[in-house]
This record gives sequence, C-alpha cells and structure tokens, in this order.
Amino acid sequence: MILCVGGTPAMQRTLSFERLVPGEVNRATEVRVTASGKVTNAARVAATLGSRSTFVSFLGGDSGRFVAEKLDEDGVSHDVVWTDAPTRTCATLLHDGGEATELVEEARPVSAEDAAALEEVARKHLPGADALCLIGSLPSGIPENFYARLVEAANETGVPTLVDAQKAPLLEALAARPFVVKPNLEEAVATLELRGGADAREAALALVEAGARWAIVSEGADGSVLAEGSGRTWRISPPKLEAVNPIGSGDSMAAGLLHSLTRGSSVPEAAAYGTACAAANVLTKTSGVVRLSDVEELSPRVRISEEPTRPDAMERHGRPVAERERK
Repeated sequence: MILCVGGTPAMQRTLSFERLVPGEVNRATEVRVTASGKVTNAARVAATLGSRSTFVSFLGGDSGRFVAEKLDEDGVSHDVVWTDAPTRTCATLLHDGGEATELVEEARPVSAEDAAALEEVARKHLPGADALCLIGSLPSGIPENFYARLVEAANETGVPTLVDAQKAPLLEALAARPFVVKPNLEEAVATLELRGGADAREAALALVEAGARWAIVSEGADGSVLAEGSGRTWRISPPKLEAVNPIGSGDSMAAGLLHSLTRGSSVPEAAAYGTACAAANVLTKTSGVVRLSDVEELSPRVRISEEPTRPDAMERHGRPVAERERK
C-alpha cells in the first residue's frame, strides 16, 4: 500500500480552447471537472498502476465531497479530516498549440486541531504501508515540520518515504533523513539557497548532502538527475513528446517511482519507471491521469545513464557526501 499524505487537494476544472486571448471573451470547446492537487494525483496514479493507495488529506464543503466521490470512482481509499473550509477549486486553461495556464486558488488555513488530527490519521496507516508519499504544499496552520515528523515515524517503522515539497517543509524533512526527495530544480535551488546557475546535478548532490538518502531533481521535458549519498549520479532522459497537458507529471513520477520501488526495483530503475509515468501524464488532457498502455509503451524509451563522478561534485560546504554517509 502506498500512503499518500498532503494538505492541498483540489477540485480541478480543465477548459480547452481553440485559442486563448487575454482581455477578450474566450469560449471553451471542452470542460472537464476532476479531482486534483498533488496528493490526489499521486494517489490516483498509484492506483492506476496497480498499487493499493490510501489518500490522507483535508476535505471540506461540496468541492470536498466531489473529490471524495471521484476517489471512490478511481478505486482510491481515503481517510480524511473534514474541515469547515471548502476544498479549493483550481483551473487549467489549454489551447491548441499553446502552453497550459494554471489558475490556482490557495488552500484555506486549517486549525491546530485539524493539523493534529491529520498527523494522527497518517500515523494510524503507517504500519500497513509499504511506502509513504508526502507531497505538495501545506496550508497555513500546519507546522513546517509536519512532513519531518512523519518521516521520523516512517523511519521508525521501516517504511521508505518520498518527499515532494519545497522551502521550509522540505528543509525540515531533509533533517529527518527521508529515503528520497523529489523537488524540481527551481524548488531545490530556492530551498537550499544554492548559488545562481546551479544545475540539476549540483542540486541533487546538495540534497543528499543535506540529509536525503536519494534525490531526484527534475527539469521538466529535459529529464532529471538522480543522486545518492556516495556522490553517484544518473541522468534520466524521457522520450520526446508533444505535450497535451504537462500539469501533474511530477505527481505521476512520484507515484510511479514508489510503485516500482515497492515491487523490488532498484532506485535508478524505479526513477526511470516514474519518468515513463510522468511522460504518460503529458499525453492526457487531465492532470494526474495516466493510461497504463502509455506507460508500458513509453518505459523502454526512457534512457538512464550513470554520469562520471567529478571530483568537485563530491565536495560541498567543506566535506564530501561520502563522509556524511559514514557518520
């Protein structure tokens, strides 16, 4: 079972247009209304791939009930904390030949009591989990060390944890030694306050130096870099595709990586499979939705290669990565 925990699910409206012109009346040719948000996407993709997945988050109002109904339809079990504030509603605007435009409503603040209740629900499911996915931003009212406390609890029960977050929640989680972290390059640079111009390899190595056993740093369509504690790195290159909707690809990668990992794959193999899931996501109009047939067709087209270790890449902040691993 893959336990997916996060604080910002959403009801998502995806509108397609022949063309999109700011400042003018734009009439949609198609509208899709789905459950979304990073934690929702990860849980749904994990279930599509064949894992049992459990969704743990906040829901509220009619929009929250809509998300719960869609989770049921997708075969995703859920154990939620119901709040007075309705679940946020977001929108994706698609137009022929153009990039996706996201309109994001921020999640409402939650009470200290609701934050504590969410942690209690997550801890309740940990003993039955094969992997823990901590994913997405946290609404106001949740402590910045929320993910870190769950990483510590998972480590105590031997459950590998993937953290997909940024800034303070990721920084706190790194100190708790998660199994793998998966920010994109921009998020990694902002979290660790890396120098300008840092590349994905430098960012991945900095993340393992900061506490993660493994780190994968994505660069969108250009692929990602995987690093582990001894300083070894791999370049993962996805197949070249014409994207329909790239939103949710990172969430699909997280789900695919954990699905593969819980079935005995090595971390590089699991990262490559997750990359195929991310690629499959861009072929659908709805964020966080993959077709299993696409994943199977794209998996052999993902390229992964270990990169030569550079002497300067092993030394950051005055000590090598390998030294941290020996302590």
